[in-house]
Formats: sequence, structure tokens, C-alpha cells
Amino acid sequence: MDTPAPQQFSRLLRRIARGISAPLAALASLATITIMVATTADVINRNVAGRSVAGLLEMSESALVACVFLGLAYAGATNAHVSVDLLTSKLPLGAARRLAGVVWTASATMVVWLLVATTERAIQSTEIGEIQAGMMDWPVWPARWLIVVGYLSFLIIALINAYLSFRNEPLLGEDDEPDPPDQEVISAPNPSGADGQAWKETGA
Repeated sequence: MDTPAPQQFSRLLRRIARGISAPLAALASLATITIMVATTADVINRNVAGRSVAGLLEMSESALVACVFLGLAYAGATNAHVSVDLLTSKLPLGAARRLAGVVWTASATMVVWLLVATTERAIQSTEIGEIQAGMMDWPVWPARWLIVVGYLSFLIIALINAYLSFRNEPLLGEDDEPDPPDQEVISAPNPSGADGQAWKETGA
């Protein structure tokens, strides 16, 4: 039997969310590792040579931007963001999901405003070639575009979650299907006297 079109569209949206969030999460993880390595190298050089390594501090700041903003979409796509369910846990499932849809819609609206503001700032920074003066001149404008990418990807996730919520479907990161019931095999005699097997399903 063919899958209804709305369900096919929901599955497509889930694949899009995974396709967007997973690579960005990998880049955010690499940025975290970069910060760790750069900080360790700087500390070692300070203790050995008595001075910092030029550019490591500035690079770590840019890597921190990547770590924070490139991970936004993954947090939304895996339902790993900080949330409080004090109210929604008391509501029926349908009402809780529709309330979540309202919240995700409000979040998307806020992100649109942030996206516009950061995009304008990134364009200005690129035009003037913004740099950070320190032990070496470090370009700042690439980090500003990372913020834009982070907000744009999170906006897509927020819109997908809002759509799923209003359709009363599980959010991204929630289990789409319940665990199958456990099955136990119970030996029982059949009317003819030979041993048989009866299957009993128990809830998870």
C-alpha cells in the first residue's frame, strides 16, 4: 500500500534535517578539538619558551564560534536542547505537541530576526575586511558567516519541528515508533497431550 503524501513529506523533512545537522555537528566537534589542541599547545609553549604562540588565541576564538553556532541545528534535530517539560508533561500528547508547535514557530520568528541582523553584519564585515588586532592580525569576517550558517540551519530545523508538531507527529529526535512488545514463549500442553507453544506478548 502506498504511503500517504503527508507522511512521505514528513520523512523527506526528517532526512533533510539529518543531512543538514550531521555535517555541521561534525564541524562543530572538529572546532572543539581545535580549541583543545590550540590551548594545550599555547600552555606548553608558555611554559617552555615563556610566550604565547602567535595566532592561537585568535584561532581559538573563531573555533569557539564554530563550536557554538554550527551545533545549534544538531541540538534541535536530536531534541538535545535545554527544555522544561513541567507544563507539557501534564498535557495530553496532542495538546503538548501543538503547544510545542507554537513554541517552535515563535523560535523560528526570533531566529529570522537574528539571521537578518547577523547577515547584514557579516556583509559589512566582509566589505571592510574586518580583522582582530593581537599578536597577529586575524580575519574576523569568516567567523561572522559561521554565525549566519548556524542560524540559517537552526531556522530550517525549527520550521520542520513546527510542521511536525502541528501534524501531531513526533518531533525530530523523538522515537517515531514504539519499541516492539517483548515476546515470551510459554510451554503448554495441547488438547492431544503433546507439548505445544503459546506466544504471549507483554508490554515494553
